[in-house]
Amino acid sequence: MKTVYLVRHGDTEATEQGYFAGWSDVPLSPRGKKRVVRVRELLGEIPITRAWVSPLVRTRETAQLLVSPGVPLEEVEEIKERNFGRWEGRRWQELEQEFPQEVISWRKDPLSFTPPGGESFQQVLSRVKVFWEKLLEQEEGNYLVITHAGVIRCLLVHSSGMDFKNTFHLLLDPGVILHLRWSSDFPQLVNLINPGVD
Repeated sequence: MKTVYLVRHGDTEATEQGYFAGWSDVPLSPRGKKRVVRVRELLGEIPITRAWVSPLVRTRETAQLLVSPGVPLEEVEEIKERNFGRWEGRRWQELEQEFPQEVISWRKDPLSFTPPGGESFQQVLSRVKVFWEKLLEQEEGNYLVITHAGVIRCLLVHSSGMDFKNTFHLLLDPGVILHLRWSSDFPQLVNLINPGVD
């Protein structure tokens, strides 16, 4: 059986202050590092066959705390977060005030909407598909993917056929773990865990 653990990076200044980070390189906050330690505890003694990580600082720092020495770890551009263009560093409330029509367009069609100078989730989905097909070529084992909320949404859409809008009904906090498995090439979401921080 093939098992995949999708893990979102730990907390950052962006997640704590509520602004879009996208391709901006923001490191883990102290709370974020503490949360990743909690993720490591939750994953326990699962023998990870191989791991992949987004090249951004927050995911690489998460991998350093999470991946055991000796486990093959590869940085992959395809699982980098969505590029929010000129909206990076901005809060949702600011966008609603300054770009009301664009925000309406985003809500109507979150998959196709493109922030100025950025990329749409449809574009993220296209690059994520390339990575996912490579992952499915792997032999049976336990695989770890350390990435971002937007990428996780796209992976769910591609692997399960879920409607993209419906992914926003799933709470994907920093450090979230999604456990998926394949039996006879049929993917199933086994569980979703949002780890708390004491």
